[in-house]
Amino acid sequence: MNESDIKNLKDLQFTITENMKNITIEMFTTKQMLDECELSKKDRKLLEKHFEKLKQQFAKELQEQNPVQTQIVRTYLSSKKEIDK
Repeated sequence: MNESDIKNLKDLQFTITENMKNITIEMFTTKQMLDECELSKKDRKLLEKHFEKLKQQFAKELQEQNPVQTQIVRTYLSSKKEIDK
C-alpha cells in the first residue's frame, strides 16, 4: 500500500446512524461499569455478554450502512498484517 492509498483511506466517509450513536453511548456506559463497578460474577458475566452483543450490533450496522468503506478498511488491514509478518 502506498502513500496515496493511505491518503484515500483517511478520506473515507462513513455513514453513522442515530442507532449507531446510541449503541456507542451504551457501549461506553457498559464498559465503564465493567471497569469501575464492583460486580458479582453473575452481573459481570451478564454485562460482558451485553457488551459483546452491542459490539456485534454496531459492527453489523456499520457494515450494512458502509459496505464499500468497510471492505476498503478490511483490505488495508489484511495487507498491513501481511507486511508486518
